[in-house]
This record gives sequence, C-alpha cells and structure tokens, in this order.
Amino acid sequence: MTFSRTALRSCTVLAALLAASALQAQDAPVSLKLRWLPGKTYTQETTTETNTALTAVGKAADVKMKVVQTTVIQVEGEEKGPKEARVTFKGMTGEVMLDGKLQTFDSKDLREAHPMIKASVGQSVGKSFVMLYDKDDTFVEVKDTGAMTSSNLGNPVLVELAEAKEVAELYRQSLEMGLPKIKVKPGDRWTSQQTIQFPSAGTVNVELRVKFDAIVNYETGPHAKISFEGDMKSEEAAGSVRQVVIGKGSKTFGQILFDIDRGTVSFGAFRADITLDVQGQKLPIRQQVATKLLGIE
Repeated sequence: MTFSRTALRSCTVLAALLAASALQAQDAPVSLKLRWLPGKTYTQETTTETNTALTAVGKAADVKMKVVQTTVIQVEGEEKGPKEARVTFKGMTGEVMLDGKLQTFDSKDLREAHPMIKASVGQSVGKSFVMLYDKDDTFVEVKDTGAMTSSNLGNPVLVELAEAKEVAELYRQSLEMGLPKIKVKPGDRWTSQQTIQFPSAGTVNVELRVKFDAIVNYETGPHAKISFEGDMKSEEAAGSVRQVVIGKGSKTFGQILFDIDRGTVSFGAFRADITLDVQGQKLPIRQQVATKLLGIE
C-alpha cells in the first residue's frame, strides 16, 4: 500500500503543525505557584542525610545521621476562597552514629531509643500547625503552632512557642523555595532572596540563582524542571552575639520538579554545604534532602 503525493503532503503539513504547536506550548509562560486543593490530603516523604564533621574540631568521630519523615497536609476551604493546610509530622525513622555506635529508631516505638533521640523525635512526631492561604493561593500566615510545644501547667512555654513558629515558617518556606512569583517559561532565569529564621542560628539570608530548565514528563504529567544554586549567610544584628552562626562560604544547590497541572512540587532534592561558626570554631556540615510527593487523595 502506498500513499498518494497529496496524502503524503498532508501528513507532512500535519506533523509540522503538531511540532510547531508543541514548541509553542513549551515557550508559553506558566504559573509555578503552589495551589492547594480543598478536601485533599497530600502525603510527603522526606529523606535527610546529615554529616557533621566533628573531627574538624578535635572530636574522635563525625556524626552521621539519616532520617526519613512522613508528613501529611490536609487542606480545607473553598477552591475560590481562603484555604487552611494543616501540616502534621506523622512518623519518623532513621539511624544516627552516637558515641561511636549506630543507633536506629522508629517513632512508632521509642522505648529502646537513645535518650537524645527520644527527646528530639518526641518534639516533632504527631505535632501539627496550620498554613493559611487567601483566595488567590497567596500565603497569609502560620497559626496553631502552640500544638507543637510542650506545656507548663497547661500553658505553652513562651520560648517554645517562638521556636515552634520558626519551625513552621521554615517548613512553609521550604515548600516554595526558588519558585517564582510570576509566570515563567523554559530558559528563564531569576534570583530568589529569602530571609529564614533558624531556631539555633538566628536570621539567615539565602540568595538563590534559579533556572527553568525545561518542561518534562514525570509520573502524573508535565512538570517544570527547575535547578538552583545559592549562598547562605547569617545576618549580623547590631548588639546581638550568637554562639552559633552560619559562616561565609555556605552554599546550597538542587533541583525541583513542579507539577504544572496540579500546582504542587512532586519532587525536590538539594544539598547544603554549611560551615557553622560555633564560638569561633569552624564546624563543616553537609546535608542532603530529598522530598517526594507520595500521593494526593
């Protein structure tokens, strides 16, 4: 069977039109703004690996830690109205080298866990807070952070309330890190500047240089592939002296896959090479974090 010249010409024209349409779609600006779907529950899994080079400050061994955390975000509200996203840290497993011994743990049963692990995990697992967004999916505030604190005669301790709010804000900022506030297209570059409040290191300025690499197919459909690199530096506040600050030369870089249709990050990975200045001593830390969206139900 053979095609006529007319049919062949028609196929060629159709293929050209389809190719042109695909290229135009690739070039069209898209929104990479988070959009929460009311009535849906988002489940994330985050794997964090941290190496603290204590040998650099004269200790016998470095501290290595791997933690896998499950986080659930339940969204309530109206599609065209305000939304509340309740974040709950559901579970945590991991391993850490302490005193030269490998310690493993699972938040489901911490009876045999090292006291330091028990205290740390106990402060996180099962705790929750709420992120409030307006009708345009613009972040408004975090609230209900008191649920993340212990209590003193029924009243949350003020210091713990402040730290809980910092943790909630840090988590919220991590969801949007590097994402642009305007529509962008593949090939676009931008700079993202954020001020982050760390519970131990105080105010840290993060400047990211970001690029929209391409639109790629990933699991549920088209995703924006974004790469970034940047610098981290503690903000020097007049009259304040902190025992722990993030030193010069601290850097971070990574990639994000943003689900264009569903308005959420499906996968993100980054590495941070940080130098902590602890009372004048330089303490190198390397941290690798990978977060995957397990599902929306």
